[in-house]
Amino acid sequence: SMGRIANLDGLQLENTGVERDKMGNITVNPLFQTMEPNIYAAGDVIGAPSLASTSVEQGRLAVRNAFLLRSHHFPDFFPYGIYTIPEISAVGPTEEELKEQGVHYEVGRAHYREMARGPIAGDTEGLIKILFHRETLEILAVHIIGTHATELVSLGQMALSLRVRVDYFVDTIFNYPTFAEGYRIAALNGLNKLGDTISEKWS
Repeated sequence: SMGRIANLDGLQLENTGVERDKMGNITVNPLFQTMEPNIYAAGDVIGAPSLASTSVEQGRLAVRNAFLLRSHHFPDFFPYGIYTIPEISAVGPTEEELKEQGVHYEVGRAHYREMARGPIAGDTEGLIKILFHRETLEILAVHIIGTHATELVSLGQMALSLRVRVDYFVDTIFNYPTFAEGYRIAALNGLNKLGDTISEKWS
């Protein structure tokens, strides 16, 4: 992938106090304010994640901050989506990142073939994966590959933002048959790996 290069050369930023990083992107603070106090920047020109969804929100917050309406902040968690066949989407860290951080996590998996909706729709190739903390049970990440992955991941995004425990999905009734039911299957799969004392509570 070639990535993106900010189209800034014609703006004569060298005549302002706006600073750019080594990649050529504009440097901003959490308010999306540049080193020039009255100039704000958002979207691809400030670098990663450079997603349409995050760029829109950055722009909205930059305008609010410019008008001193600072009651909002950029979300801690946002999803990535790859619109291939099958779709791929994720929110939160990868397993590799959790290992590097020394986090004690467990994995719950639900294959599309295990959900009633999969065989009914003739769509059995897919997976919902939930990463959660082994001690606190707090959900740390959700990774999905399969049909509607970019939509299903939003439920995981809300779970992370609200610091939901994985057992929440066990006690939740989903529409049936749906792919979203995979969250419950994945939660049960993960909890059953923690041993008899834990798993008996939700079996």
